[in-house]
Amino acid sequence: MWQKIKEFSGKDPLLFTIILAIAITAGGFGFVMQMHMTSGAKFCKTCHPKEEIAVRGEYYTWRKGVHSEVDVSCLDCHGAPGIKGYMNAHIVAGMRSMYHELFTPEEEVIKHLTEFGSTVEGAQHAASEEACAYCHSDAANIDMRRNRVIKIAGEFRHMDEVVMPAYREEYGRNDIMEEGVSAGVEPNHKVHTEAGIGCMNCHLGVGHSGERFKQPEMETCFTCHDEVRATAKVPANEDCASCHVSQKGIQQGTYVKELPGDEWYMASLDCSDCHESAFVRPNTDKCVTCHEDASYGEMMSEIQASFNAKLPVAQKSRDDMMLNREHMSHGQLALANELIYIVRVIEKDGSAGVHNPEYFDTMFDKVAELEKAVAEYVEPVEAEEHHAPAMEAHGEEADAHAAPAEEAHGPVNSEELMANLDGIEVINLGEKYAPNGKKPAVKFEHKAHAEKLECTNCHSDPEGGVLKVEVPEEVKGTNNVFHKKLCITCHKEKKVKKSCNTCHKK
Repeated sequence: MWQKIKEFSGKDPLLFTIILAIAITAGGFGFVMQMHMTSGAKFCKTCHPKEEIAVRGEYYTWRKGVHSEVDVSCLDCHGAPGIKGYMNAHIVAGMRSMYHELFTPEEEVIKHLTEFGSTVEGAQHAASEEACAYCHSDAANIDMRRNRVIKIAGEFRHMDEVVMPAYREEYGRNDIMEEGVSAGVEPNHKVHTEAGIGCMNCHLGVGHSGERFKQPEMETCFTCHDEVRATAKVPANEDCASCHVSQKGIQQGTYVKELPGDEWYMASLDCSDCHESAFVRPNTDKCVTCHEDASYGEMMSEIQASFNAKLPVAQKSRDDMMLNREHMSHGQLALANELIYIVRVIEKDGSAGVHNPEYFDTMFDKVAELEKAVAEYVEPVEAEEHHAPAMEAHGEEADAHAAPAEEAHGPVNSEELMANLDGIEVINLGEKYAPNGKKPAVKFEHKAHAEKLECTNCHSDPEGGVLKVEVPEEVKGTNNVFHKKLCITCHKEKKVKKSCNTCHKK
């Protein structure tokens, strides 16, 4: 055969060269197409097809996570950045995997796959921590793109097009090494990395947990901190706020920038006042140990029920933003990223609204507002400067064209009823009803309410000062007529701030 090829090349070298060039081109094209076709996650599903959180269910768990939402696929994480890392992961590791699939007993394969997902050493072997840094750190991305051949013959995987800082800014994410993370626990990634702690030491299972986000377990932090406490400066396990920054900010109503709220009374408490253990969330039984009133436990349940009803609505808004972001304009993306961030703050707090129910309502309202803003967004058009001729109107003509003044409204209550308020503009309920409670008694702004509400809202006999409800001798906790039948009911209707401190001022 080789002799015939040699004879043919000598007889007609031009034709031989053309045929050879076509064959090489076709072969190269076929190779590139084959590499593209086998680089996607769906190809990996061939060997990982289970629809459950288990070994062989890696495609399913990947689909559940945030990486799939931004098209970060198998080879993006399981190969180092650059063409060399890609070829090693796709060809070398791919051939090795194919060999094991064909010739290694299933029990042995399952054992190795289990180690890859459950041990730090296994995870570091299976995935590239350089890939984590490449997509989450500006400095690492810039350095690798400068010193490595990232791609040839087009883009084979998503990371080929990841260029910092533009990429993370498109998704509204921080540089974890310089700006930290946002929402939930906020560790210092730079300090941990410089101490030799790899991504998998904390984020084991990040890609295949079946959760949208997989944060480190509290026990992981405590165990590591306890091991190095003698030689390194680490926060005390009791110093919750050193890492749980968002929870404290939410209690203070200040966490989300440009979305101010009111401080919730819990901001003045220590975490240990409610949390007996870092591993156990408090329940309604904990409330009564301080408040001595079951109604406080009921209030906690009501807050969490309201939160849990609103959360799926906000999450759907977030999911819609992620699904449709490729069709959005730059302005819409900025609004969508803000919405996605706020939903993440809501999700990662962990208290189901208890840390500051009013601030959570503010965040839920903001999510709805942003969703509407994205839907109704119109790209701004640069207006041309033009000057309309000055016009002056005089006398009756000006009056005729003037905008009609807003019609004035009269007082809510009669002058006689308002006159009855003399001397009782403010009523100290502590002196009048001797409440037995943990919070300061309310100083009721009587006149301010009468200027906005009809007296009959509260009084069956306004002139005689008789309330619609009978107030018992002892007013205790939240289970009383003021909370159940007067104040709270009206406050909900009028959308008055729900913070205890709104009325129970120190």
